[in-house]
Amino acid sequence: MIDVRIFAIGCVIGSLILAYLAWIRPQKDIVALSTPIYSFLFFVAPSDVSVTIFLELLYAVSLTILLIRLNLRFGEAPESGRSGETVLKDPLKSYCETVRGNGGEISHEVAHFAAVVFARFAQGEYLAAVSVADAATADIEGNSTFPALKTAFCIVREHAILLEESAGQPDAFLEFSTPDAGALAKPLPPQNKINDRFEVSLENALLLLFAAAWNGSEKDRLLLLNGQSFAQKLMQ
Repeated sequence: MIDVRIFAIGCVIGSLILAYLAWIRPQKDIVALSTPIYSFLFFVAPSDVSVTIFLELLYAVSLTILLIRLNLRFGEAPESGRSGETVLKDPLKSYCETVRGNGGEISHEVAHFAAVVFARFAQGEYLAAVSVADAATADIEGNSTFPALKTAFCIVREHAILLEESAGQPDAFLEFSTPDAGALAKPLPPQNKINDRFEVSLENALLLLFAAAWNGSEKDRLLLLNGQSFAQKLMQ
């Protein structure tokens, strides 16, 4: 009689494929990466036929759910061979070049923070975005001559908290000032258009973080390219 645990080989193969798909993404999904470890438990568990078949089916369903989660929360895997500025498309590319010419100096660490905050916010990981934004604002004082960038971190942090708490638009909120306008992708709305000011403040903040990260942290460009479609929508 065939040991039903032999069919668990399929679970192992599926786990390895899922772990590989998680590994090649800029943002790593620890849960998906660890699935091969659990798949080997089938070979040490008792070989009761009904129990083993049930567990294998349940494990297959779990892998499917994790694959969907991987695609939704961590984006698609980057295409091989895509690198360099030629991949970044207009109007986002032109904006990044404008910021490079008009912006102040920032450290590689601050640029890396900008990339991570943008990516976390784009993926809906608002608490993670808040945590990194806090670290960035604490570090930016002595490592930047770009005051608008600190404002961008603070704005994204504020909106991330509101979204995490499912709160509405507050009466008072952080905004860029008129001197910051030269570094922003979109014009500042009139003072009497409160809703527009609230929305455009976030859009400008996220785009400024993207541009600062693109220009200042080349190692994070793959991460940024993974969120390019989100950034391009913000440019509209």
